Amino acid sequence: MKIAHISDIHYSKSWMFLHETFRKCIEMVNEENPDIVIITGDITDYGLTSEFQGVKEELKDISSPYLVVPGNHDSRHEGYKKFENFFGKRYIFSSYGDYNFVGIDSSEPDIDEGHVGREQLARLQDQISSNSIVFLHHHLVPIPNTGRERNVLVDAGEVLKILDMHEVPLVLSGHKHVPWVWKVNNIILVTAGTASCIRTGSEQSFNIITLNEEKVTIMKIHIINEKREKYEVRRKS
Repeated sequence: MKIAHISDIHYSKSWMFLHETFRKCIEMVNEENPDIVIITGDITDYGLTSEFQGVKEELKDISSPYLVVPGNHDSRHEGYKKFENFFGKRYIFSSYGDYNFVGIDSSEPDIDEGHVGREQLARLQDQISSNSIVFLHHHLVPIPNTGRERNVLVDAGEVLKILDMHEVPLVLSGHKHVPWVWKVNNIILVTAGTASCIRTGSEQSFNIITLNEEKVTIMKIHIINEKREKYEVRRKS
């Protein structure tokens, strides 16, 4: 299974959104020809209808099928309702190849903190297994070098417990614009950087993730200079 992992597009008219970098990101993803593209939220900056319209039009150029969940920026100004109008349900269960992809809406209207909640936790408990790949916007484990906002998913412990019980191999997230990889028990947690925003100091990037029975390979690809950084993590300790 080959996955392209994009996050934190922040599509807007703001100077912080790099439109040409976003266009190049889509072109580079298409060159990789992934089985599926996972987008882990903050596709807009203010949750405005015009932003959802604009990013939806741009994402039509992705050649592979894609799945997307909202982030905290997408839920601003009742953006969570607009998200459903443009992209469908905010909780996703979809099968591709040998894996089920489960997307969680961790956003809360007009606040940055994330929350999965009892309803989605119950769905996770019933639907995930060792062939599930879970994706959400907020990170489950603190990301280094990202300031005092260490962990903003308030029920991260409950989520991690369910993922661990069901031996979920891979979790994808975004939010902090800083790419990182953790392994907690046998769960590999991959956070993507931002695809096209300059709000933080990190360079714009996306991930190509290859998953097989033995290991997960994460290739971080810098969009502007096309530099590649490769990480390999064994699936079982």
